[in-house]
Amino acid sequence: MRRPWLGLIAGLIIGTTLTVVGGGSLNGQGARSTKTQEPVVTPVAGASWLNRLGLTYRETSLGRGGARYGPPPAPPTYGQPPTQRPSQPSAAPLPIGRPVVLSGADLYRLNCQSCHRAEGTGSPPEIKSVLGLVEGSSLELVRQHLQTGTAASRSAAQAQATRARTDLYRRIQKGGQRMPALAHLQEADIDALYAYLTQLARSSDASPQLRRTTSWARLGEHVVKGTCHICHDAVGPRPSGEALLIQGAIPPFTTLLEDKAVADFLTKVRSGAPVMTRDPVFHYRGRMPVLSYLQDVEVAAAYMFLVDYPPQAGDSKPR
Repeated sequence: MRRPWLGLIAGLIIGTTLTVVGGGSLNGQGARSTKTQEPVVTPVAGASWLNRLGLTYRETSLGRGGARYGPPPAPPTYGQPPTQRPSQPSAAPLPIGRPVVLSGADLYRLNCQSCHRAEGTGSPPEIKSVLGLVEGSSLELVRQHLQTGTAASRSAAQAQATRARTDLYRRIQKGGQRMPALAHLQEADIDALYAYLTQLARSSDASPQLRRTTSWARLGEHVVKGTCHICHDAVGPRPSGEALLIQGAIPPFTTLLEDKAVADFLTKVRSGAPVMTRDPVFHYRGRMPVLSYLQDVEVAAAYMFLVDYPPQAGDSKPR
């Protein structure tokens, strides 16, 4: 059974109090529902990107480019799980349910960093850098490359830069050979993301930063679809302990919700946690990388998004 949400999600999260400051009604688990009627918010659905590509976790850097790994228990322990957690999230109160303002840098963290790293360099040759694509859309750099002087050459430079930007937008929305489609992003999201990428690439004609005000549910959607769904299926059977340990199986979102309260979910994502095995009981550091660049509020939003918008087996449709 799914564990309670620690009563209004205002209980202790690893010694940290979550303060509920948003509106909403109570759901069946005793938590304030953050489900909205926002039409762009849809459940996560279908197989993970790794499974769609036919890749195992060991065969790729997808989903792991912006992460580190939590500390293993030292020394290895047997019996009851350790009571001390690897680390604690921030003690700052979390604005549960409130609208949030996302910058282009935030959108990059939530949707791109898990593969392309904070620097945008990726993991060549498998994961290409985004910087070259952005530089190709810079009108100033294209002009320098073409050595424009006449009106015709300036027009050609403008057309080339515009095509490059259009191609980049399409790539973000539709994906590529190994890049998942970020179909949940609206054009205004990509505008803000692109503006940040021009600054990340240090373009001489970088765009000014843009910000997007979005709902709490939408924030969770960004985290789940932009980061977590790369590795985790939406639904599926519970992997056995042997499959988790030896075969590197990755549990689906539905299993995570059944097994983890929001406090454990937050700790697992941001700090790492040992994985338990049975017969004999042994604790070891899991394969999941620690996504410490995600904020407490973003991980909590992801958990609540999965509860309020239950994962689906097939492709979801806008509501």
